[in-house]
Amino acid sequence: MQPAARKKVLLGAFAAVLVLGIAGAYLYGAKKKLDLESSAAASVADATTRLRDAAGIALDAPQAAARLAAHAEAIDRHLEVLRAEDASRNKALAEAAELYLLDVQAIARNRSNAARAQGAARASTRALAAHLEHAADRGAGWIQRALALKQRAERDHFDLRTSLGALAGLIDAHRESQEKLKAAAPNAPVLADQERLALLKATRAAETQAGEELERLRRLPVG
Repeated sequence: MQPAARKKVLLGAFAAVLVLGIAGAYLYGAKKKLDLESSAAASVADATTRLRDAAGIALDAPQAAARLAAHAEAIDRHLEVLRAEDASRNKALAEAAELYLLDVQAIARNRSNAARAQGAARASTRALAAHLEHAADRGAGWIQRALALKQRAERDHFDLRTSLGALAGLIDAHRESQEKLKAAAPNAPVLADQERLALLKATRAAETQAGEELERLRRLPVG
């Protein structure tokens, strides 16, 4: 083969390899972008379903704390999958989806904490009430026990009020991660605003009730 012809063949082969390389890189990038978008869409959809379910679980329902904690743990797995994707392919979506997942996880986890706190508050209140029913046995030992039970009930209701206050703050702030996600993915499924506001209203009402019960306990004479 003549040198000129050989050179022409080599240049053609090089051009073909270059084109294939560019095409391969483009296809790889497109696939990684699709993987990120698919992962984000799936995780957000499941997180929203879990948030809606968590909102419907009464704090005093059987196994409420465990069921709510399970939702938070499931979102941990979504976060692991999302963080394994190439965020550079759609940075705005990756950041918005992660923030949304973290928000939902925090709400589920704090509702779980509130459920445990409510269980503890109810148990300590019952224990105090049961002890006070035997006021006829009043004596030094009875009074000492009554004061200890009263102190425990007050602490438990303080913890419950604090937990519900933190939860209300998370629910109120959740609109920010919703808005950021919708900006990056307009069709992303999120709680309707009336759903979020209903959950916020119920949480604040429960917080107020816990505070009122705490004040009642503080005024309760046991000495």
